[in-house]
Amino acid sequence: MTRQHGQTFYFIEGEGFVGEEEIRAGLRPFSAGIRTATAPSVILDPERAFRFSRMFPMLPSFRPDPAALIQLGQAMEETANFTDHPDLPAGFTYFGQFLDHDITFDKTEGMPDAELSPEEIIQGRSPSLDLDSVYGRGPELEEKHLYEADKVRLRVGPTVAVGAPNEPEGLILPNDLPRGHNPEKFIEATIGDPRNDENLAVGQTHLAFLKFHNIVVAQLAELGLEGNALFERARRMVTLHYQWIVLYDFLPRVIDPTILQGVITVGPQFLRIEPGEEPAMPVEFSVAAYRFGHSLIRDTYSWNRNFPAAELSLLFTFAGVSGNMTGFNALPANWPVDWRRLYDFKDVPGVPPPPTLNLTRRIDTALALPLKTLPAFQGQEEMATLAVRNLLRGRLLGLPSGQAVAEFLGEPVLSPAQVSQGPHSTLLIENQFDTQTPLWYYILKEAEVFNDGQRLGPVGSRLVAETFVALIQGSQHSILAANGDWRPTLPSLRPGQFTMVDLLLLVNDLNPLGAERPLPPPPPPPQIYIVKPGDTLSSIAARFLGDARHWRIIFDANRDKISNPNIIEPGMELIIPNI
Repeated sequence: MTRQHGQTFYFIEGEGFVGEEEIRAGLRPFSAGIRTATAPSVILDPERAFRFSRMFPMLPSFRPDPAALIQLGQAMEETANFTDHPDLPAGFTYFGQFLDHDITFDKTEGMPDAELSPEEIIQGRSPSLDLDSVYGRGPELEEKHLYEADKVRLRVGPTVAVGAPNEPEGLILPNDLPRGHNPEKFIEATIGDPRNDENLAVGQTHLAFLKFHNIVVAQLAELGLEGNALFERARRMVTLHYQWIVLYDFLPRVIDPTILQGVITVGPQFLRIEPGEEPAMPVEFSVAAYRFGHSLIRDTYSWNRNFPAAELSLLFTFAGVSGNMTGFNALPANWPVDWRRLYDFKDVPGVPPPPTLNLTRRIDTALALPLKTLPAFQGQEEMATLAVRNLLRGRLLGLPSGQAVAEFLGEPVLSPAQVSQGPHSTLLIENQFDTQTPLWYYILKEAEVFNDGQRLGPVGSRLVAETFVALIQGSQHSILAANGDWRPTLPSLRPGQFTMVDLLLLVNDLNPLGAERPLPPPPPPPQIYIVKPGDTLSSIAARFLGDARHWRIIFDANRDKISNPNIIEPGMELIIPNI
């Protein structure tokens, strides 16, 4: 269940399965109020369950009327006031999704119990920032075809040529995820976490990390390393640089940097992980705070030179999980991403600027993600609304209200007037959500009120900072281990730092399709002809358009002046169109 975004039950430490009774009754747990019987298809095994926890078990659960949550969620996706973030590149939306999959990756899925010890099960189903979603169970244990024959390099996949042979689109490019190993679904990606083939943006992000690993392998091989020693050294280096990107490139852009630095310095206070203890994922983070990323999604993207305005639904079409590649066995060669459009390279010498830099939407209570247009969600009525799913899931888990969390943390509490400002005012007040607000909605509204949608507010920032710092501390390889004095060593624009831009520069495949096609020259302006005595439309057409029979073209272009094509007056100014 951890690989399915429709997860409807959670194993919470100290509580067992939340939603278990409804699962066993054959009901959809988070759709209370619109209960639809379904055949239970899930075996709930506590030994194999991904572990969740509560940051604030002492706070009361908030379980409002499901019908009111459905109404609010639908209103959040009907709002039309989407506004761009002023400076957050849109690539971070999908880096955030890639990161989410990494910390909820299940290394034990599909593995029989007999093949795993209890320790392996616990370790395999606990969150960490170790890039398990890329590396799987490692080259010695992984049964999938993730690795090349040397068991050191990761496989990448070829595109399908679809253009003229003298253009990149007509070539087979190394710009897709590896595919073709599942005979029942040939387009399925052969990667550690299949969820990273859910849409093309997260898929291309995963591909960038495959190539990043292989680049690091090539650099370390020059030092004489080989075999398993080479792989382990490369994995550690890649993982530590990835954690640096998370902690010092991604998070400061989306949460309060002061709160983040405070948690790094003092340590998490509400998600403490003892040495040797496997961390559990806090539901306040997983089901509320980190879902701020849903508000960042755009409905269209400038993707590459072929698709300057690609609708979001197309990014799902060209993915093996959600789409069908329009009949191809791999990504068509006209679809690899132009990274210059998703990340900001303006300070990089020698990188030409893109026609458009996509920015995320602001962090607010208006969602632009049209789930109803995606094939997997058609016909699901209310449940095809992402905001409804998020709100009902928070109710299922009994998350505390936003006000309760803010008060407990000692942070400023949004007033009823602050919560209810905006297009959802009537709904919020009628259902008393202005005084007790679902935690996810509260965190989005807090970002609006305190930071104009540019970063999370104090509650959201604290929950996200606590979680990521704790998970990095608990990772097998950690930049916060020991004295926390590790620094990046790979080439970067600023020595001692490392960003997603640095990673993509190192991979050196920013724009596989090359420069934009030149725009066709604009057509010459139409000629103006002054009618002379004896002229007819036919004679003018013969003179300027090369054929007297084209007189109607001139007539149609000048209907505001000519009512009868057989009568034109000397001195008339006629437009002569270009044909």
